[in-house]
Amino acid sequence: MNRAMFLSELRMGLSGLPQSEIEETITDYESHFSEGLAAGRSEAAIANALGDPARLARELRAEAGFKRWESERSAGSLIGAVIALLGLATLDLIFLIPFVCVIGAILLSMLVTAIALFFTGGAVWLLALFPGLVMFGSTGVLGNGMALGLAGFGLIAGGVGLASLTWLLLDAFVRGLVQYARLHFRLLDSAQTRRD
Repeated sequence: MNRAMFLSELRMGLSGLPQSEIEETITDYESHFSEGLAAGRSEAAIANALGDPARLARELRAEAGFKRWESERSAGSLIGAVIALLGLATLDLIFLIPFVCVIGAILLSMLVTAIALFFTGGAVWLLALFPGLVMFGSTGVLGNGMALGLAGFGLIAGGVGLASLTWLLLDAFVRGLVQYARLHFRLLDSAQTRRD
């Protein structure tokens, strides 16, 4: 593979990233070729030492997704980081997808429970504000307006607390996946370096 083919494949693999980032990366790899040619190496040897441009592009795209997640904590950057992670290692997906699915299902169920608690608490609190809506009579524990108000407030607080815990666990889970991916590819790079 020569310089033009390598850089063309790398550019195609980086499509979708900001143009300035693509140009910076291409310029960096062009300098690798220039330095290697100045040292007397062939373009094919330099391209071989740099590795597969498609794999390299996946790693660079994943790293960009991880950095975006670390700097901007939003739902979009979260999805981007997870997609970038899943796009990294095809073989790892056999083991990683079931794990991610189980954790995702647990976090989703926690979020649904938090929303249900919040809205149930709101309904109970409304029953306390409007005693005529109480369906269980005016006597007993459920008939006491103050008890209903406190129960509703407790359910709302529980829903907000569970939603917050879910967000913290989701953040920790994504951070762990990012660290896993970085460690995984550091090991691959060190193995590639030793092989070269």
